[in-house]
Amino acid sequence: MKKAFFGLLFIFGLLAGLLAARHIEPAPSNLPLPAGTGYPILKIDVFYEPENTVISMDLEDYVRNVVASEMPASFHPEALKAQAVLARTYAVRKMQVFGGAPSLPGKADVTSNPAKDQAWNPEQVIKERWGIIGAWLNWPKIERAVRETQGLILTYKGMPAEAVYHSTCGGMTEAAKDVWGNDVEYLQSVACSYCVSSPHYKVAKVILSSRAISDSMGRLGISVPASRVSQTGALAVTSLSPTGRIKQISVNGKAIRGVEFRSALELKSTKFTWAVQGDNIVFQVAGYGHGVGLCQYGADGAAKAGRNFLEILAHYYPGTAAAQIFTE
Repeated sequence: MKKAFFGLLFIFGLLAGLLAARHIEPAPSNLPLPAGTGYPILKIDVFYEPENTVISMDLEDYVRNVVASEMPASFHPEALKAQAVLARTYAVRKMQVFGGAPSLPGKADVTSNPAKDQAWNPEQVIKERWGIIGAWLNWPKIERAVRETQGLILTYKGMPAEAVYHSTCGGMTEAAKDVWGNDVEYLQSVACSYCVSSPHYKVAKVILSSRAISDSMGRLGISVPASRVSQTGALAVTSLSPTGRIKQISVNGKAIRGVEFRSALELKSTKFTWAVQGDNIVFQVAGYGHGVGLCQYGADGAAKAGRNFLEILAHYYPGTAAAQIFTE
């Protein structure tokens, strides 16, 4: 029997300003069915930046390579499954067949650049990074995680959820409103006791010269002489989130968002403090990523503690539900 798209799942809405509002029209139900799967072939176009080319592929193949690129293959299978659901959800929100607006070269749905979308690499590149033995062990594990969640996406009130995730929260995830300014019901701060094994959990020291900071701020349009950077008051926290992350920071009297400051200086998170050391600024940084949604190392820890992927997703995205994009 042919599968029909579950139209309700493809009604996109404006999620607190994170995406432009748009409705998803049900796609045709006469798509080809791969032998033995019962699922239509859904094509997604990826703009592969290293080669400046658009590559068309099956959605599930895209999800597989995203999981392999975004999460360590050594993670527990249930954590990999959670990542697969999120990768698929993210893609569904972007795909033109579901109403996504083409804005990339070649009218691609997504880019391979993790700073813009999700990380994606070709199979050959992934396997070369792993090495022969790693590829032999890891590829089947990733494929199984994707296969066992085939067609599943994360939804909230019948709509695909904003499937954001990060590496390491450091004990508490962050609320979306404290990072991007938009309050999303299921993207609230939750406790995470399972990411203690992350190499990014402990505070890491980052030393930057006053000149480097001055140059970085200049690229943001903020004028702060190198001689001023190390002076008292040149950098000042103006707003902290409840979890201790910097929401807003003043640079030579000009307020900017913590996420902009972090990005400009390439710090791993906005959970940081600093001290002046001569002409250098010494940052103490905890965690890795924006802190919103799934904590990847937390998901791995939770899986190792016996949680399945559905329980993991329910914890990090309260009020959401996993649902099939296809129904009978």
